[in-house]
Amino acid sequence: MPLLLLGPTGVGKTYLAKLIYDYSRAKKIIADHAPYFVFNCAQYANNPELLSSFLFGHSKGAFTGALKDQVGLM
Repeated sequence: MPLLLLGPTGVGKTYLAKLIYDYSRAKKIIADHAPYFVFNCAQYANNPELLSSFLFGHSKGAFTGALKDQVGLM
């Protein structure tokens, strides 16, 4: 169940994401062992290709350093 929260720094995006995750686990919407990822897209502002690779994955050889197929977060 991918979720993308947008907003300015300091508004509580990570906090809200954790609340949604905890609620979803408590209501059995997702499994207790479901993974929880926090991914700061701002760290990749100067490299949108790398951001896209982390979010959506890539194939081996797609770019320099892509040594194997990689599944994205979404």
